[in-house]
Amino acid sequence: MSFSAFPATKVRRLAAVLTLTFAAAALTACGTAESSSPAAGAAPNADRAAAAPGVGPGVNLDQCGKPTRTIKHDLGTTTVTGDPKRVVALEYSFVDALVAVGMSPVGVADDNDPKRIIPALRQHVGEYKSVGLRTSPNVQVITALKPDLIIADSGRHKAIYAQLSKIAPTIAYASLNGNYQQVLDSEMSTAIALNKCDAMKQRLAEHAKTMADLKAEVPSGESRKALFVRASEKGFTGYPAKGYAPGVLATLGIKSPLPDDTADASVSLTLETLIATKPDIMFIAANPGPTLRDTWAKNPLWKQIPAVQNNATYDVDADEWSRSRGLIASEVVAQNAVKLLYGK
Repeated sequence: MSFSAFPATKVRRLAAVLTLTFAAAALTACGTAESSSPAAGAAPNADRAAAAPGVGPGVNLDQCGKPTRTIKHDLGTTTVTGDPKRVVALEYSFVDALVAVGMSPVGVADDNDPKRIIPALRQHVGEYKSVGLRTSPNVQVITALKPDLIIADSGRHKAIYAQLSKIAPTIAYASLNGNYQQVLDSEMSTAIALNKCDAMKQRLAEHAKTMADLKAEVPSGESRKALFVRASEKGFTGYPAKGYAPGVLATLGIKSPLPDDTADASVSLTLETLIATKPDIMFIAANPGPTLRDTWAKNPLWKQIPAVQNNATYDVDADEWSRSRGLIASEVVAQNAVKLLYGK
């Protein structure tokens, strides 16, 4: 259809729209991801965010590449200058962030058990000094390591944050109770502090492709809901939709049966509430030794759970599915789920 088919006023409006469109396209073509002068009205991080797949808008990507960087984190802001080399990680997900940019920590809160670091991550980690428990890391040992950056858990280490900050610049993010999105954001934020933005953007792109490839293995009609639980001798703890492992599963298109309107990172389940939840699938990370699941399995009510009826309960590794919480762990969880559910 030609312009002559439109009234004159519509032609003028269309021409104006086209002019604006071509102008916007020209500006985009002239710009780059590292532009320091975004177009008027554009989000300050728009260009950089496009190059960091999966990262949320709250991450201050505008600090990438600066000699001195102001890092936003859960407990405030921290100034980091230069390229930190000696880094102490007080959670496993922060070890993953270092590995993602080709670094290794000098100290790790590994619960005095290096085997807690999952094999897929451990193979990339060099020698380090244990700084004790994740719940209560040894401040004296951390000090002796003379770190130039400490990465802490904003929940677990809030009480000692000021003390850690006197040792070295300290950034803090939710790991213990963090969800999948927070994992992506904290990894990118850590890279900004390390002055390793480009390396992390590349790793995030690789991660996005890995997750997309795994999602493609999930049948498009998958409607079953999967519950991830931790089983101990006295507890059966479920993780709602906004939790870490459920978030990884949701990326694959597998939803949780628990409501996503709770602010709690986990919920304690009774056998009755478990039955009411009606999970079609259960991934169970059990502590060593007898657990509450073993007791419930002797109860006739256990067989009323759809996952049990359909033989869709799967034992998974707690370190991989719960404790690690990094990019590598997320890929391991996704691969594990796809293999268990679909044999791929």
